[in-house]
Amino acid sequence: GHKASLKIITKKIIKPREEEIKINPRARSARLRVAEKL
Repeated sequence: GHKASLKIITKKIIKPREEEIKINPRARSARLRVAEKL
């Protein structure tokens, strides 16, 4: 259900690759937002 998909999305955001951060610096803030929701 909804929780399952949320876990998958969270896993992807929790550990953003350094390359991803270089391309999209918002990856870090996005990770923090998800942590706050949880």
